[in-house]
Amino acid sequence: MSIRSYLSIFFLLTFSLVKSQSFENVSLVNKKMESYPFNESNAYLSDDGNTLFFSSSDNRNNTYGLSDMNDIWYRNKNNGVWGTPINLREVNTIENDVILGLYNNDLIILRNGSIDYYDINNQYKLKRTEKIDGFPPNYNLISGSINYSQDKLFLSFEGFGTYGVEDIYTSKKNNNVWGRLTNIGSSVNSEYQDISPFLYKEDTLVFISNRDEVGYELYFTVLKDEFWSEPLKMNLLNTSKSEASLTYDYNSDNFILSATTDSKTNSDLFFYSDSKARINVTFNLNSEITNGNLYLNNDSISFSSNIFNLPIESVDTYNFKFVVDNYFIKDTTLRVDKSVDISINLDEVKSGSRVVLKNLIFKQSSTDLDDESLPYLNNLLHLFGSNSNIQITIEGHTDNRGDFRSNIKLSRERSEVIKNFLVINGIKKSQIKVKGLGPTKPRYSNDNEESRKLNRRVELFVN
Repeated sequence: MSIRSYLSIFFLLTFSLVKSQSFENVSLVNKKMESYPFNESNAYLSDDGNTLFFSSSDNRNNTYGLSDMNDIWYRNKNNGVWGTPINLREVNTIENDVILGLYNNDLIILRNGSIDYYDINNQYKLKRTEKIDGFPPNYNLISGSINYSQDKLFLSFEGFGTYGVEDIYTSKKNNNVWGRLTNIGSSVNSEYQDISPFLYKEDTLVFISNRDEVGYELYFTVLKDEFWSEPLKMNLLNTSKSEASLTYDYNSDNFILSATTDSKTNSDLFFYSDSKARINVTFNLNSEITNGNLYLNNDSISFSSNIFNLPIESVDTYNFKFVVDNYFIKDTTLRVDKSVDISINLDEVKSGSRVVLKNLIFKQSSTDLDDESLPYLNNLLHLFGSNSNIQITIEGHTDNRGDFRSNIKLSRERSEVIKNFLVINGIKKSQIKVKGLGPTKPRYSNDNEESRKLNRRVELFVN
């Protein structure tokens, strides 16, 4: 499976393909939180990781006592320690209040056939309410979630035409309107309870079922060609306990599991980490990136954030090519064997800026580029993409060996080689000036061949 298969959506990247997960790279981050005598499930972390929201059922401390099927509760973390659960009375009602997600500071709650969005940064102000078509008028157990991009809904309930008890239903949002809930089909739903659906990484649906008659366990199914595959039981995320829910926090790359020692006692929350090594990328720019592409080995990945990360599959050498509007393209190579942080500086394409085209190296006493340099010629076309009227000067340089006048001539001819490439590819001659500076402005020592090679270079100046 390619590196692209595992990319995280937290950073709002745009991907054309996301593969299913094997869930084989997870490990327990910490033991369960301090227990309280009620159920905790469907948990979601705030963006800063310091507040955990969850649903609680069969809880005598709910707003309307034990008759109140679900309330939303939360815990705050101080100095790494999770505090006592607090009832979120600002949003709870006598209805069955079920948390569906927490994305972009919107706490999303299902109740009585409607979805309510609350702003956690504005005293839980109700931002909007959305209706669901096909929601059953009478229900008891219900669970579900909204995906990260908030356009797909998955619910579990016992409705008309179910294959057994609770089935999983789905709805898509088009033009800000939720479509009618539809059963996802007999390939997934069984004669038993199929509950707590959670869409992970866009094509992988996680849920819980008692179909094997050994308690409630985690399963996942993969969407392919608009059909869900035969469910598979998870390995590492299934415990000796009875599972109640599984969610995923895209900020911390943690799974949050709700499980109990048996089907009768209270469920508690556990954190499991996606332990795959990751490359964490930060761009040190004065402005926010709105349109960028990363070319990583054989993959092309779009992004629109100054910070993002991606998992790596194995110890390997990775070739990075960062292409961002209004900046010079950056190429770099990195050997990765564990999680690393890389900081990227990009040179802005603006009047007065200068860049050494380090990947364009000429053979000694020749206008021929090294074979390894040829693929980088196309990078120059990027300069004219965001500013078609840009004016540039191409400056050729040589090392200090040979006749001075011949080197001046050679360096100009090298500049002409680059200009001719651009003109052949549609750039106007009037936008490009050339200079030959020979050995007059060395950037590196001429005392050895390795550094002399670097002086046989081309620089680009934006007029």
